[in-house]
Amino acid sequence: MAQVSALYQGIAQFAARIDGLDRLPSEVISISKEVMVNAAAVGLAGAAQADGHTITRFAQGMGGNGRCTIIGKGLRSSPVYASLANAVLIRLLDFDDEIVANGSRPGSAVFPVVMALGEMLGLPGPKVLAAFAVGCEVTSTLRTLAKGNKCGDVFSNAGGAEATISPATLGATVAACMLLELDEARTTQALHLAGASGPPALSLDGTGPVEAYSHGQAAMAGVMAALLTGQGLDALPSLPASYSEHAESIETLGLGSPFDILSPGTALKLYPCASQSHTAIDASLQLVQQYRFSADDISDVAVGITPQALLHLPNPTPVNGWDARTCISFIVASTLATGHPLIDSFSGQAVSDPKVRSLMDRVTVQASEEAIGSIPYPSSVSITLRDGRQIHHRAEFARGLAEIPLTTEELDAKFLYCSRYILPPDHIEEAITRLRNLENIDNTTGLFSVLGG
Repeated sequence: MAQVSALYQGIAQFAARIDGLDRLPSEVISISKEVMVNAAAVGLAGAAQADGHTITRFAQGMGGNGRCTIIGKGLRSSPVYASLANAVLIRLLDFDDEIVANGSRPGSAVFPVVMALGEMLGLPGPKVLAAFAVGCEVTSTLRTLAKGNKCGDVFSNAGGAEATISPATLGATVAACMLLELDEARTTQALHLAGASGPPALSLDGTGPVEAYSHGQAAMAGVMAALLTGQGLDALPSLPASYSEHAESIETLGLGSPFDILSPGTALKLYPCASQSHTAIDASLQLVQQYRFSADDISDVAVGITPQALLHLPNPTPVNGWDARTCISFIVASTLATGHPLIDSFSGQAVSDPKVRSLMDRVTVQASEEAIGSIPYPSSVSITLRDGRQIHHRAEFARGLAEIPLTTEELDAKFLYCSRYILPPDHIEEAITRLRNLENIDNTTGLFSVLGG
């Protein structure tokens, strides 16, 4: 309990330091806005999916005060259920932001929270942006601590009832507390409450509706904990006199030193599938562009990835689109046969495409690459063509990842692609422009309502 409490107060102290955008590096502000643009885009894409319709119907059926927009649906719900639905929509297609170095996806849980409360309370853009940046930093930093076992029993079952703590839940909670203007003590209380209610610490992995729902739980738990604490619910009716003396220091936790969104950096993904496959995608696309062959010209394909990447790409024969997003042989075969992977590349029809299935049978995958320093997931693709030519390409980084970030134009194109069937053209332009100008907006209600479609 003492260690958990120390962690929570360290987080609360960090949030208390960031009381305005002037306390954030300019690069953090700039990248945070791009992450928000990306979150809105992929949420709109998620809204068009069958599972997106399901979560929306659920949120609508739960009712509430109806002051918070559900992305892409033209509907409103309570902040709790809007946060749940929007987090699911954003995370659903594995197209959201990711700190690849630790596997965290902070935007999917934190953006729905700042969107719901910003819209409901009519909060100014700078306040929303600061809360978003802090929530993302807490999520990512704690994910690193959890994966590295650097907080003892806090993120393990040995720690007791509060040990199954989700970093995303705590990130969502601290963002909500900042928007509700809870002081350090009340924020600490809210974190205790959220820590007992969110999904398990390392359950937010993989892809598909179940994993997306975990992010929805994190966002919902964060909003509820902050609102309940703000209304007087005490998770800890009294704190020991020596409580603050045992708080984890911000420096010890590593919060903001530097912000993870800068280093190791965030990915705004170009392809809606597991990020560990993206270098293999880029290598495949490079070969097709350079040598101009078709799938029928291929005799066999050898793909080399790292052992760690292979752990994230475990599905040898996908039966649906969710499996396909983590199946490296399918992803490479689909890329070679049909080009740049898109959302429809992982539809049921695409997964059963005879041409892709046939090429999959000619793809072999080996853990023959090695991660070196800042190159975590290099991939190589070697192809033998039926005319006897042997061609090869190796990619160390992929477009859209932190090392080769999307340009403004590429992110705008992604937003347009994701929202083209949901938002009218004028709303698309308005949403992008206003998100990028967030620090100059006095009231974010109008901005977030535009995302409803």
